Amino acid sequence: MPNHIPQQHLSTMAYLWQQYDAQPRALAFRAQTRDEWRTWCDALRAQLTELLGGFPAERCALTAQIVEIVEEDEYRREKIVFYSEPGVAVPYYVLTRRNIAPPYRPVIALHGHGSDGARLLLGLAQGDEEVVQMRAYNYDYARQLAQHGFMVFVPVQRALGERMETDPAFRTGEGVWEKSCEITARACLLLGKTLVGLRVWDVMRTIDYIHSRAEPITASIGCLGLSGGGTTTLYAAALNERLSAVVIDGAFCSYRASIMSTTHCPDNYIPGILKYAEIADIGGLIAPRPLLIEHGTEDGTFPIAGARQAYHDLAPVYALLDCANHLDADFFPGGHRFGGRKAFAWLERWLV
Repeated sequence: MPNHIPQQHLSTMAYLWQQYDAQPRALAFRAQTRDEWRTWCDALRAQLTELLGGFPAERCALTAQIVEIVEEDEYRREKIVFYSEPGVAVPYYVLTRRNIAPPYRPVIALHGHGSDGARLLLGLAQGDEEVVQMRAYNYDYARQLAQHGFMVFVPVQRALGERMETDPAFRTGEGVWEKSCEITARACLLLGKTLVGLRVWDVMRTIDYIHSRAEPITASIGCLGLSGGGTTTLYAAALNERLSAVVIDGAFCSYRASIMSTTHCPDNYIPGILKYAEIADIGGLIAPRPLLIEHGTEDGTFPIAGARQAYHDLAPVYALLDCANHLDADFFPGGHRFGGRKAFAWLERWLV
């Protein structure tokens, strides 16, 4: 190779980072008035919906069925299956704390990647290895939410847990299906869809299911998730104002610092998003609703510098709407895990 050619000229990523710097994101937040903010919200929501692959024009019947009821010491655990689309079943868990007077305060708790799906969120670790994993990630946050008195709704996200693909063609070298999210995410792209878009639709149908239940519930619904669950929480809350208070753990980080710079599952990617917006702009669609960002300062999956930058870039949206107190962050010591130092008090404050 001629020694006069700079090494960066051989790098595709160097080229793409240059493109990022030069890209004038068409729907970045630039509003100066509330009217401009409303116009911006409408335009970005419409564009984001399109990039996610769109949603069904009609809602099918939920046809919810109770599969199991288990009486725990502190709460009742129900397993339910409902349909978010024709032929698409969503396994679901509902935790209802004992000795709590209605109306109940519902919170949707979303799990991240992993073959265990929702089990560890419920505290249902199997064996010593899973117990260690659950404690390391502080991962039983659905159980913790129930212990704090919330009525907790825990869907199994598509292509994970009980919804992993079982076709032998999707095996990894170890003979398991832990990479089914990668396969399904890539297949979605071929069809003009995204896996995160399908997961967001399931959250929207979850809200429908919550309202279909017989118990008295508050008008406010919370949503909380870690990692891949935090990603789904972000997009679901950005597009659906029925989610009243939001907690995102270990996921709110600039695209540039995270999925554009390190290896991630393809279920994180939305084709063309950087033509229009960075992640702080997507977070801005949640305003003026309360949003808490929790992020470990030693998170190697979503680097803390990118998380701090995204939070800094998000703040002007809340400032414009005179609700800076509706936005908060906890950058806690630790890695890629659920923080929880502020989450429960945050939801207690806003879910009324």
